[in-house]
Amino acid sequence: MRLPKMKLTRRGVLGAGAALAASAFFPRLVTANNAPPKRLVVVFTANGTIYNQWVPTGSGSNFTLPTILAPLAPFQKKLLVIDGINVQSASNGPGDDHMKGMGHMLTGIELLPGTTQGGAGTPAGLAGGISIDQRIVADIGQTTRFPSLEFGVMVQNSDVWARMIYSGANQPLPPMEDPTKAFMRIFSGSTLSPAQQAELLKRRQSVLDSTQVSLGDLAQRVPSDDAQRVLQHQDSVRQIEKQLIAQTAACAAPTVGMIDTNNVANYPAIGKMQMDMLVAALACDQTRVASLQWSHSVSDIPMPWLNIGTGHHTLSHKDDTDTVSQAQLVQINTWYAQQFAYLLQKLDSVQETDGSTLLDNCLVLWINELAKGNIHSHKPLPVVIAGKCGGAITSGTFKQLSSPVPHNNLLVGIANAMGVGITTFGNPAYCTGPFSLA
Repeated sequence: MRLPKMKLTRRGVLGAGAALAASAFFPRLVTANNAPPKRLVVVFTANGTIYNQWVPTGSGSNFTLPTILAPLAPFQKKLLVIDGINVQSASNGPGDDHMKGMGHMLTGIELLPGTTQGGAGTPAGLAGGISIDQRIVADIGQTTRFPSLEFGVMVQNSDVWARMIYSGANQPLPPMEDPTKAFMRIFSGSTLSPAQQAELLKRRQSVLDSTQVSLGDLAQRVPSDDAQRVLQHQDSVRQIEKQLIAQTAACAAPTVGMIDTNNVANYPAIGKMQMDMLVAALACDQTRVASLQWSHSVSDIPMPWLNIGTGHHTLSHKDDTDTVSQAQLVQINTWYAQQFAYLLQKLDSVQETDGSTLLDNCLVLWINELAKGNIHSHKPLPVVIAGKCGGAITSGTFKQLSSPVPHNNLLVGIANAMGVGITTFGNPAYCTGPFSLA
């Protein structure tokens, strides 16, 4: 007996895939015919840099990385290096230059009045506004389990020198400093063994197979014009299957062990654990906004693994004629570039559903609270952006600006690249419009 033809409705097509949509194992990231989402990562290191060893030579796409940025050479085509950003807002308000650099860096607004006395200037409190990452979270943070994740490496303090992420004025978000606790928060209860991952994928594919059969049967029972719509829906389901396979392979919790977070010798190991977790959290779509804070503003971390026993901040105050200290500062900043390169490598190793990598869909900002440590300058701020942000960034480029650009403009440009349509940010007195990253 031939089944009668039936008129296809949108509800009918969706009903054929109801089992798929209802599956408890359906991951957030998987949506048919959607490009991979954009992600934002902010990385902080302290005390400025040695600018003549940081700034590239050349211009545009034809540039050479200097000593400090040399570890980033494998990713040069995915870098945007900017010379000429001025933290103009830091010329105003209370606090010393380190305090203002840290508090203004992502907020673009003055510190609040307070009682914390720095090495110069008037006493200050915390930042007077939201940080740009959290402004971006306001638009995209509700699609994931965690609106944002903040990681820290031996931050240790809780004052204005040690806080860069703010959900609003006087509302700092402290970073997670203990990798074990961070792991428990993000991955506890969701870690799967390889065998469990294989079983999960099998169950997901089983649901997909059932859906494909249902759609195939439906295509035989509807008019030809509706049958074409069913076949298009089948193509969508096949795309979902590809995404499931890719995501299951990429989403794996990292290995994290107990570690003494107060032992400076563990600084590199703690950082590596935190970077591994940050990448895994993005790959598993637990969040799309994350930050990594190495120590804090005025960081005086020594680096015995580099045979440097003097603290970083102490070295940063040495005169330019002290060639030994200058060489050690170059060594320290180069080491941080190596850590940044490790993070980029991890991001670039995660394959997305469309053949791109996680790094291709990220905007990774490496920023500092100062330009030059021994004079406490805020211009030109060393800014490195990695990733293509889903095509919103013209990477493989060195932009040497002919005149200083307020860093508030850069923050607006970052938000725009992430799909957040703002035209000003922070104190509007220091914002003249978006700085394009394209």
